[in-house]
Amino acid sequence: MGNRFIELTRAERLELQILGKLTLEKGAGPGESFLCNTLNISTSGALVETGSMIPIGSLLKYSVSLPGFDRSFDIMGEVVRGERKAAPARSPSQAVDEAKSRKLIRYGIMFLDLGEEDRKAIEGFFIQVRPDNSGGPGAAPV
Repeated sequence: MGNRFIELTRAERLELQILGKLTLEKGAGPGESFLCNTLNISTSGALVETGSMIPIGSLLKYSVSLPGFDRSFDIMGEVVRGERKAAPARSPSQAVDEAKSRKLIRYGIMFLDLGEEDRKAIEGFFIQVRPDNSGGPGAAPV
């Protein structure tokens, strides 16, 4: 089990802003779905933001379409952390009211079943969007 956590700290992540979908896993039927904003992604997980409450430890399907790919990635994951953030205001006059009324929650999702093909596709996406191949802007170690 210790090796899994060592490997996770080595994963490279890419900062981005793309729409995704989270579907909670339910025993026998379809689970509840939420739209989310993907803030970063790696081969070990993703950081997403949504206005919906999701319990830590929840199993879910994370669906996202990366730019340049003609398919969506559907990855099983577990919510491993959550952090409440105030949504940014649209104008200074709305700052106080919106910060109180609209709260977003950031969730760290650990991927549980990222297939080899999907892992290679995500790594390829990193190479496509980086200005160089050495971990330039937007890419940082976890």
